[in-house]
Amino acid sequence: MKTKKKQSISGIFVLIAFFVFILLFTYSSLNLKNIDYGYKMQKLLQAQKKLKEEIDKLRAKKATLLNLERVEKVVMKELGYRYPEAEQFIKIFEIGK
Repeated sequence: MKTKKKQSISGIFVLIAFFVFILLFTYSSLNLKNIDYGYKMQKLLQAQKKLKEEIDKLRAKKATLLNLERVEKVVMKELGYRYPEAEQFIKIFEIGK
């Protein structure tokens, strides 16, 4: 009778130990995943910051490239644009209004 009682107690102890092991393993696994996600999030935030800085630089470059004075210089120098002279204007009048 004592051996059966000892066997049942040891069986219960093994079962409890197994469940405790499973719980600890699950907890540590989830904790490690949480840490891993934290590192990934930090990398993504740094990448986002770099992209925002690049966007700001590109917007500033776009503003300088679209500056009317610069565009006028480029058009005159590279395309040979000249302002029309007075005799080159054609005047159109609308009759009846």
